[in-house]
Amino acid sequence: MHTRLFRWSVVALLVGLLVVTGSAQQAPPQFYVVVTYLKALPGQAAAYETYVKTTSKKFYQELANVSPNLVHWSLARVMYKGIEGFDVDYISASVTVGPPPEPGSNSDPIYAKLGTTQAEQTKILSGLRTSVGTDVLRRVAGTSATGAGGYKEGDIRVSNLIRIKPGMASAFVDRNVTLAQPTMQEAVAQGDGKGWSMWSRVFPSGAATSYDAMGVTIYKDVASALGGGSNPNRGAELFMKANPGKNYATYVANGTEYSTSQRRIVTQLIALVERTAPAGKTSDNK
Repeated sequence: MHTRLFRWSVVALLVGLLVVTGSAQQAPPQFYVVVTYLKALPGQAAAYETYVKTTSKKFYQELANVSPNLVHWSLARVMYKGIEGFDVDYISASVTVGPPPEPGSNSDPIYAKLGTTQAEQTKILSGLRTSVGTDVLRRVAGTSATGAGGYKEGDIRVSNLIRIKPGMASAFVDRNVTLAQPTMQEAVAQGDGKGWSMWSRVFPSGAATSYDAMGVTIYKDVASALGGGSNPNRGAELFMKANPGKNYATYVANGTEYSTSQRRIVTQLIALVERTAPAGKTSDNK
């Protein structure tokens, strides 16, 4: 019972801290992401990818034109499944400003522009893949002020699923907002990665769930994602430049004190739609 209460308190605290942080000035945008884990049906992976790159991409392009809150949609192929039972082939992500739309909303007006219906497309998809699960997360920190990162198809996404240790939720959030975010902004500015964000898991949550937060980093290629750099001190250099006077060793030690990494997932973006105008505007969108 105490563990369950802790998991719910983590979510409440993360949300509360975001509100308090922005209360002293204009409230920053509140970004949410719906992450969906997908499994291709036997022999249908190639057909599913073709469908996504054509029909799904066109659908989200049309959706971005009529929905001012949609910031980013992508589908990524899982590159390394490992041997730990992570039987997922694809992961989709839909980022919105404010809470995501309710599941099952009527999308026929958008599909009509593509010459089809929601029912027809649902039937086609059911023959290509199955949904394994869905998470909703809220952004804690990130390098992009708009929620989109100027990413492109082919980019590599590394997702780190994190368990926050009991009593460390406040310290975890503070470390990411005050120290990790400026460090990653410096990394992006110098070309060491294309973007970074940290997300708190909103639904599902509780003692039976596998993680509390997700860190996401985007790279231009696999070598960068796997940490193939020749300078082992690069992380310390970026940290000290972004956080003058702060202690890098303490920063690293606090990371393991506040949380533990449960799983890292490497995926490649194969289809992508991002808003080109600021969130809330409907002009100049893809």
